[in-house]
Amino acid sequence: MWTKANPKTFPLMRSSANMKLHLLTLLCLLTALTTWSNSSQAEGTGKIFVSNEMDNTISVIDGVTHEVIKTIPVGERPRDMQWHNNKTQLLIATSGSDHIEILNIETLEIVGTMEAGEDPELFDLDPSGKILVASNEDDNELTVSDTSTGEKIRTIENVGIEPEGVTFSNDGKVVFVTSEATNTVIVVDPWSGTILNEALVGSRPRRGIFTPDGSEYWVTNELGGTVSIIDTYSLEIIDEIFFEKRGMREGDINPVQLIMTASGETAYITLGRAMHVAVVDVKTRTVTDFILAGDRVWGAALTADESLLMVTNGASDDISIIDTKKKIAVKAVAVGRTPHTIRIDD
Repeated sequence: MWTKANPKTFPLMRSSANMKLHLLTLLCLLTALTTWSNSSQAEGTGKIFVSNEMDNTISVIDGVTHEVIKTIPVGERPRDMQWHNNKTQLLIATSGSDHIEILNIETLEIVGTMEAGEDPELFDLDPSGKILVASNEDDNELTVSDTSTGEKIRTIENVGIEPEGVTFSNDGKVVFVTSEATNTVIVVDPWSGTILNEALVGSRPRRGIFTPDGSEYWVTNELGGTVSIIDTYSLEIIDEIFFEKRGMREGDINPVQLIMTASGETAYITLGRAMHVAVVDVKTRTVTDFILAGDRVWGAALTADESLLMVTNGASDDISIIDTKKKIAVKAVAVGRTPHTIRIDD
């Protein structure tokens, strides 16, 4: 802690030479502190990572050329992926292998695994990164694991039927879990293993996201073709968003992934077989545009500057790179079979 010097005890500077020496010493100290601070922060590699569910691989794409530069073999059915340890590691849910695999971002090698129950599909980490919560769809359970040891802490049973989406609240106290077969969102305290509440939403809810202020939870309803907006205080549905566009068949509109800009002003929602991404004004809750992507558009991620939106196309085995200002796909990049999730290290 810096404190104000006491003039009675602090030695007086008796010459300009001493003053200059003192200032030089302070300058060197500040420079050293700045260098240490900068070096302690992990810098993004710019690489893009895509999980290929049917190929059991991760495609690594150069962030500048947008070309595949490496294909990494992993366990069976890689699906969801999340960053860990200041983005020095990428955690991969390999559902068919019944665990989470740990990818070292620098070496691009699998360096370990974490327990996550049977057939983990989607998962999330609390804001501190201490625990991981994964959905186990076939067993109607959640698995809570300690990320420091990779070991399971507890299993939470009876989390609806076919739980899928898992999202930590902004304060890290609870998770909201989408239950596909019961059309509900279930609120769970993963720290104690307690089911707290639930809210009825649309048909076959898939995934959700909290607004930046945490007051709302937006959830995609795949078969309902809508997005339900939940007041996180009352757990009541306060609005619903529908999608209509000439040429898009109602049965093909299958909302899946939902992401928001950091400001919370704009949401992007992948629409599955409708082959489009919907652009939504969050404040007015209105659809402002549709962007053509690939076949069965599924996962999504934004670059740090939010200039590019990247989405996985599960049936055309590629990703679409979208210019968010022009609202048009500027490039398609072929990856493995059935790309599921995309993450950008920038």
